[in-house]
Amino acid sequence: MSRPGRRRSLTLVAAALAVLVVPAAAHAATYTVKAGDGPCGGADLACGGLVEAAAIAQPGDVFNLATGVYPAPTFTVGGVTINGDLGAAINGTIEFAGASGGPSVLSKVAVSQGTSAAPGIYVSGQSGLILQDSVVVSRDGFGVLISAGGNKIERSLVATGGQSTGAIQVESGPGTGGSKSPAKALTVDSSIVYGGGAGVRAITRNNEVEALAGNGAGDITLALRHITAAGSSNGVDIDSSNAVSLLGNNIGSIHATISDSIAFSNRVVNFSGTLGLPLLGANTATLTRTRTLESGDRNALFLDPAGANFRLRPDAAAAINQGGVTPGESPTDIDGEDRSTAPTDLGADEYNPAAPTAAIAVATATPRNAQPVTFDGRASSHRDAAGGGGIVQYRWRFSDGRSAVTTEPFVQHTFAEAGDAAAALIVVSAQGAVSPEAVVVFKLADGIPPRVGIVTPRANQTLRLFTTRTRTVTRNGQRTRVRTRTRNRVRIAGLSQDASGVQRVVLTIQKITARTTGTQRCHYYNPTRGFRLVSCSRPALINARLTRDSANGEWTYNVPLARPLSTGSYRVRAFGVDRAGTFGNSADARSRVIRFTIRR
Repeated sequence: MSRPGRRRSLTLVAAALAVLVVPAAAHAATYTVKAGDGPCGGADLACGGLVEAAAIAQPGDVFNLATGVYPAPTFTVGGVTINGDLGAAINGTIEFAGASGGPSVLSKVAVSQGTSAAPGIYVSGQSGLILQDSVVVSRDGFGVLISAGGNKIERSLVATGGQSTGAIQVESGPGTGGSKSPAKALTVDSSIVYGGGAGVRAITRNNEVEALAGNGAGDITLALRHITAAGSSNGVDIDSSNAVSLLGNNIGSIHATISDSIAFSNRVVNFSGTLGLPLLGANTATLTRTRTLESGDRNALFLDPAGANFRLRPDAAAAINQGGVTPGESPTDIDGEDRSTAPTDLGADEYNPAAPTAAIAVATATPRNAQPVTFDGRASSHRDAAGGGGIVQYRWRFSDGRSAVTTEPFVQHTFAEAGDAAAALIVVSAQGAVSPEAVVVFKLADGIPPRVGIVTPRANQTLRLFTTRTRTVTRNGQRTRVRTRTRNRVRIAGLSQDASGVQRVVLTIQKITARTTGTQRCHYYNPTRGFRLVSCSRPALINARLTRDSANGEWTYNVPLARPLSTGSYRVRAFGVDRAGTFGNSADARSRVIRFTIRR
């Protein structure tokens, strides 16, 4: 299955739009930021860090951040842009305090606040911030804390390790001079927020004294689109209960919309009264939902919610193809995958079947031709394996033109020829996604064992235990016939041949008796111990002598007279070892195994 992803740009409330289009200053410059470059400014466009950059920043300046870890500064002007290279990281709380100059942009960076309960990013200036394609984490504080301006967070991951804090918090306090504080606005688009008490939290607050003076909390507007907020006590938490309004003026309210999202356990808290008197002006918190999943089994939706992996499972039917498209939103998801047309998936991640990765290895220690070679594809992987997207098919291809398809990550294949060889593997996921081909190249050693034939004795030949000779001798002038008997020495001999040369010829000599026929025990001859009754699968191997050390050689074995063979029936088997280490016998059965008999 392949579906497009979607990406949406931010639409802020009307009050924030004017801020977003403030033109850059005429003197804007582009700087490189790299550790060790020292102070910058004027004609020097190389900054040694973000602290040095913040010291000279003007609206419209662009700071390109090289790979490295940088201490976090405070930017006191708005309208600056910080673009990170891969591996660019900011350690501490980076604050955007500019009151004018338009929104600053922070893109493609990792922000980590790991030493205190402070936020990773703090927006305190009315210029606001656009955060894009970034990761922001605070150990105990808010990931992003916003107290001013019109702001946007898109295609980012924002998290907190704190138990009560929120990943993103927007807060509005009292104004001054008998008026509300300025409105705050935030759009969160195609982003994952998790950890702590809330994924996205908005709070308005002032007290009775401030309310009597007319200093009301400013309104907050939230636009949440394609967010995933399922790893917090409350996905979205909006609370206007501490925004006091008397006599119906300067009401601090929260207006939030959420669409095409996954946001669990949302909470809305309104103000109900103060000082024992009915509230004449109602402070409100409203959450309008469109195509949003607010409860469900996290393990059925996400690959690994316990490990903070909130990518969708390939079988997450409650979210996949359940969303739409809002004009102006990001046309790609958090991973940059296309999500520009309906239907879309709910949440920050648009599931698209990822191609699995094939990996192939030769599992046979010494692969040889004419012998099965085992190939191992277990190292193949798929990003979505934990969500029902595992590998279901292995397509093997071999350099001899053969192929095979299996459902298991192993296959055996026998090559006819020795020498250079190769094998390739393609794997297919449960969703039909196909991997690129992985190839392994190797050499096949000679796998055909030598041909070892037994020439002497002949098959079914009868040998005599003794040879008797009669001769005439003269003793004391008398001619006498004398008979002598000599034990015959049994000689076993033959020929061997192999393309790579014969290294050894070995024999087994078995005495065949009625007592052992049909059993698992055999009498095998051992040159140093004579015959022993052992398991038929564990014969004693006897080394024959090669008369010529070449590819074609004669071999022989003479049974020692110290431990001769007695009368009876025998079976001799011959085996060879070639110079490639292959053991066996490729000769025909009639020449590699023979029987003979010894009689008196």
